[in-house]
Amino acid sequence: MHGAVGTGDVTPGIVMVSLGTNGTAYTFMEEPFIDPVGEIAAFCDSTGHHLPLLCVSNLANGYDDILRRFDLTHEQFNEIVGRTPPGNDVHLLIPWYADERTPDLPHASPVTFGFPLDGFTGDRLCRAVLEGHVPNLYTGFRRMPAEVKEIRLTGGLSRSEAWCQTIADVFDAEAVPVEGEGAALGAALHAAWVWRRESGKDVPLARIVDGYVTLDECRRRTSDARIRAVVEQQKRLFEALSWRVRGLAAEDPVRLRAETLERPSDAGRAEP
Repeated sequence: MHGAVGTGDVTPGIVMVSLGTNGTAYTFMEEPFIDPVGEIAAFCDSTGHHLPLLCVSNLANGYDDILRRFDLTHEQFNEIVGRTPPGNDVHLLIPWYADERTPDLPHASPVTFGFPLDGFTGDRLCRAVLEGHVPNLYTGFRRMPAEVKEIRLTGGLSRSEAWCQTIADVFDAEAVPVEGEGAALGAALHAAWVWRRESGKDVPLARIVDGYVTLDECRRRTSDARIRAVVEQQKRLFEALSWRVRGLAAEDPVRLRAETLERPSDAGRAEP
């Protein structure tokens, strides 16, 4: 709750995404949301509203491993992503490197799909890791009946241009990092709100928050319409493969990959 307060996630339409070793996504709702399969945690806040939360176990772990494997800096990773095509020419990676919480896979294992023997290059794997982690987070989040107006980012990876842009593209919404330590700021703002209420000044929490939450506007990213078709097809393929691997009914990922490869090679790609 303090993380939500400290990042301004106190009105409908704002989604908070934390990019750390684990990944979380949660949003403010006026009515409770109860996930029938239990993947979305049902939390309340102290204002009488709700903060349903998704948590995935795998996020920065795969990214950190790829940096170590190829001895890359964060800036070099961003450069690699900038010169590789969105959709990765239909080379897909499901990044279940550790036991996954969402989906519930206590014996999870990573999956690579569509890689030929000469396809495991540093460039291709870097984009595959990025385009695996973000759709994995999104696939769980889309269980929530939330209308996304803006995504606010926190955690170490929120400083990465590649991560900010990919989140904006996959969630099809504006994404902007929040400056500072959101949870610590949220605790202070919440204390101020409580003190005012106890003093007989019933000020809305959002009014207090608005004056203190600072967004990193230089890193704000919007969804790139030029690659919308590529991103949507990649999300569709990711979900189909994820479901089939778990023995669930879904579209045939092999057929979907073949359909994608049959499209013009430059379809939906952005110019550098």
